[in-house]
Amino acid sequence: HTASLISMIGGGSSLLRPGEVSRAHGGVLFLDELGEFPTAVLDALRQPLEERVVRVNRAAASAMFPASFILMAATNPCPCGYAPSVACTCGPAAIARYRRRLSGPLLDRFDLRLAVSAASHREVVDGTGGETSTMIAERVAQARGRAVRRGVTSNAELSASALAECTRLTPGAADLMAKAAGEGRLSGRGTRRVRCVALTIDDLDEGDGTLHEDAVSRALALRCEVSSSPMQMVRA
Repeated sequence: HTASLISMIGGGSSLLRPGEVSRAHGGVLFLDELGEFPTAVLDALRQPLEERVVRVNRAAASAMFPASFILMAATNPCPCGYAPSVACTCGPAAIARYRRRLSGPLLDRFDLRLAVSAASHREVVDGTGGETSTMIAERVAQARGRAVRRGVTSNAELSASALAECTRLTPGAADLMAKAAGEGRLSGRGTRRVRCVALTIDDLDEGDGTLHEDAVSRALALRCEVSSSPMQMVRA
């Protein structure tokens, strides 16, 4: 979280060099303690996330670096990390200041936003786990295969027109999307991103591209609002 703007995005005074977003091209960039990064560094990620390239301009030279990456991030709910429990030592002003570092436009670019609750002592002691990576990878490969047949490596890369062509919203699903947008939960960009996630859910369920209420509801549930819980976020 001490990374500078140039080290993250790229640049330099005389010799322009790629930053971390370009080094992560074709892979994953994981930013831990997202709420500790300077606001200017975080907001500089917005353009690369949309265009999948970085443009660096200086008086003497300019350059364009590739930056197609999956952004993953994790952040605490407050500076001390204990909100909203009684152990939290942060005042309301400190918590508000901490969360303001994560701007609305940046959060809107995360396809998945999950609140992570603390594990119970029993869960820690028992060490019970979920599915293995091997089991999950098989389903992911099948879903990725469907995206490849659409001409992209993942559904997140589909244009608005291509997304409309390969998906069909049922009346109930369309009503869910309209309600979420009407309540201010979804922007225009967010509406498209939810539709992409719903399509991926449909692919995992081996559907035919018809997005029912269940798929859209699950996609909306995976886009929770930033609250007083630790967050894990993914931008595909």
